[in-house]
Amino acid sequence: MMIVSCVGWSVRRAIAANPAPPEYQVKAAFLYQFIKFIEWPAQTFSTGHDTVIIGVLGEGPMERALAAVQGKTAKGRTVAIERYKTVADLDYCHVLFISSSMDDQLPAILKRVKGWSALTVGDVEGSARRGAMINFITVEDAIRFEVNVGAAKRANLRISSELLGLAQVVLGVP
Repeated sequence: MMIVSCVGWSVRRAIAANPAPPEYQVKAAFLYQFIKFIEWPAQTFSTGHDTVIIGVLGEGPMERALAAVQGKTAKGRTVAIERYKTVADLDYCHVLFISSSMDDQLPAILKRVKGWSALTVGDVEGSARRGAMINFITVEDAIRFEVNVGAAKRANLRISSELLGLAQVVLGVP
């Protein structure tokens, strides 16, 4: 028991010593909230499957920021975080955050996840117009987001009108 307490303390201390930038803490909170406003097809979660997986593709501070939501519950499911270094590493996840370091590979990423009911979230201006479903943008020093409804529809995801009401809706590539 003492070892577990020490390890837990060490992890918390390491995160506190090397926290994610505030921008990514906000983006991580958005990712967690997005789960609550998305409807996945019924077959996405098999019976007894109680985990929602947020995947992080590429380099950057998002993985550290998501430590705050690891293990929380959204829509009755526990949130788990998976990290993928390359497009080839990608495995099914429910939400895929595409780090800015992977922007030049966006077409390959979208091709890889085609047929998955995975919410794709970009972090570079123009990502939603290029096929990501949601993209973070900065407007007057505030983090906002754009939504490509067509891309979500093609992945059989339904985005609630409440979330759409907060977003800038954009048209993307067909």
